[in-house]
Amino acid sequence: MSVEHILLGVLSWMPNSGYGIKKEVEISGRELGWGRLSYGSIYPKLKKLEEEGFIRAVTAEREGRMTKIYELTAKGWRELADWLRRPPAPPEIRDELVMKISFWETGLPEDRETLIEHLELRRREAEEMMRHLEKWSRNGYSAIGELGGLAMDYWLDHLRLSIEWYGRVIRYLEGPPAPPRQDPHGLYEKARRRRQDALGPEESDLPKHPRR
Repeated sequence: MSVEHILLGVLSWMPNSGYGIKKEVEISGRELGWGRLSYGSIYPKLKKLEEEGFIRAVTAEREGRMTKIYELTAKGWRELADWLRRPPAPPEIRDELVMKISFWETGLPEDRETLIEHLELRRREAEEMMRHLEKWSRNGYSAIGELGGLAMDYWLDHLRLSIEWYGRVIRYLEGPPAPPRQDPHGLYEKARRRRQDALGPEESDLPKHPRR
């Protein structure tokens, strides 16, 4: 998926300005699947799409002032359709929080409280996003297509599952530490010793819990 295809997709909903596209993409929930797009990435891409003939720009009045509005050309509609027909890329399972959890036992094993804070923060953010999507889906204003509604259902189900998982992990971390599920070569004990040798016993064993 490229930024250019996201822009073509957003413009398929309605002609829009660069500012309007940025606002559309920034709607909480859309970023869940699209990633963050900055003005610095949107405007150069719009210029490139216009130069290559995928979109055209017209000047129209928006909110009392003249604004450059972008619309798809026939070439742009065909490119969007061609992209939609291509098999999607494999799902990306990349989450900074999950990545941190993977490294926690070797990098910061003495401080489970901070990890609980991270999980609680993520749970609150997911709950807020879910409330937004639920409100958005019945606000009586936004256009939500038949298939777009299915995409929204996917993210709602994903968020519900994530919220349940965050709570389950928090409850687990509030209990006593357990041994590794599997460690036939003693990696975790070796890592503990390596860390202690490098940092010293005082720094590597004392609880560290940054207060915010």
